[in-house]
Amino acid sequence: MGFRALGDPTAAHRHFVRAAAHIGDVPAGAYADWTRFGIADGLRTTRRNGPLAAPLERLCARGELRALGVILPPYLGDLGTEEERERLITALRMVHAARWLADDEQQALGAVISELMGVSG
Repeated sequence: MGFRALGDPTAAHRHFVRAAAHIGDVPAGAYADWTRFGIADGLRTTRRNGPLAAPLERLCARGELRALGVILPPYLGDLGTEEERERLITALRMVHAARWLADDEQQALGAVISELMGVSG
C-alpha cells in the first residue's frame, strides 16, 4: 500500500520527487515511458491543482483534439524539471499562437502561460 492510499500526500509527494530524480536510471523504451507517466501522475495528484487543470478539463470535455494533441505529451510526462516546464510552456504557446480556441479560452491560456513562466523565471 502506497503513501497516497494511506492518506499521507506529503510523504507520497516526497516519494514521487525522489523517483523523478532517478528516472534516468531506467533503460530507454516503453517501460521508461510508462514509468515516467506514472511518476508524473503521482506528482500531479499529490500537489495542488496546477493552473492547467481547469483548461484541460474543458478541452477534454469538448474533444479539442488538436490542442490536446500538442499539450498532453509534455503535460503527462512532466516530472517538474526546468527543461520539462519549458517544453510544456512551448506547447502552450504553440496552441495559443495557432488560435484554435475561443477568445475566452485564448485569454485563459495566456494567463496560464504567464503563470507558468513566473514559476520558471
